[in-house]
Amino acid sequence: MNRYRHVALRILIAALVWLLAAPVMAKRLNLAFEIDGMQRRVLVMTPKKIGTDPLPLIIVFHGRGDDSEKFASAVKLHRDWPEAIVVYPRGEYIDTQPPMRGWQYRRGTYGDRDLKLTDRVLAELNGRYAIDPQQTYAAGFSNGGHFVFLLMAERNQHFAAFVAIGALQPNYRSTAPPRPMLYLFGRGENPEYHGDWTATVKTLIAHNRVVDTARDYLGCCRWHAAGPEGAVFVYGAYNAGHIWPHEGNEWIQSFLHDLRPAPLSTE
Repeated sequence: MNRYRHVALRILIAALVWLLAAPVMAKRLNLAFEIDGMQRRVLVMTPKKIGTDPLPLIIVFHGRGDDSEKFASAVKLHRDWPEAIVVYPRGEYIDTQPPMRGWQYRRGTYGDRDLKLTDRVLAELNGRYAIDPQQTYAAGFSNGGHFVFLLMAERNQHFAAFVAIGALQPNYRSTAPPRPMLYLFGRGENPEYHGDWTATVKTLIAHNRVVDTARDYLGCCRWHAAGPEGAVFVYGAYNAGHIWPHEGNEWIQSFLHDLRPAPLSTE
């Protein structure tokens, strides 16, 4: 009998250790909005426990042909960043054959439905939670990354930094002020796009008004510090094709964390 008690105790201890070591699971919130007669859906993952301190918020836009549920399950940024509110909006059908879900590329297309959705999401979440405007970010992959470029131009004031992955904008132009940006592209992408990737990097270096010299960063990237009236720009290529990079969540968190000013000394 003592042996069975000993085994049961060991099992109980192992279970407690596993529970204490397991990551805190995010809470799931499904939002639905009607915008210009269209039903829009947004998946929101929040920290399990929310206190009074302002929270980081990142809105992540999926690629063309994907949706919020599948994208969230694949990317799992909410799992790797449990302290943040991570938002996965669902794109609606765009002009492709066959029709696929995605995002507007330019101002005025589709009645600006995705810019309006972003406005609504920000208003709703700021009404529900204490959101830190200095830690409010937008990220996107592929077609979602193209929409991030549009947000940089059209909703610049609402975001502290931007992340675009697997997207190309060699002709990007905007009078909006520079914002810190992380820009990633896969080495395994179709070679015909590599020239546009290089051109996009050069365009963003000019737009963000960075210093000429760069330093290595995170083993993947180059970090350009902000020049006068500029903003940090980080770019890099990862060893994969047109997919979210395996270390993408880690790179995003490190980049956004390193943008935050150091706390003031109390000494």
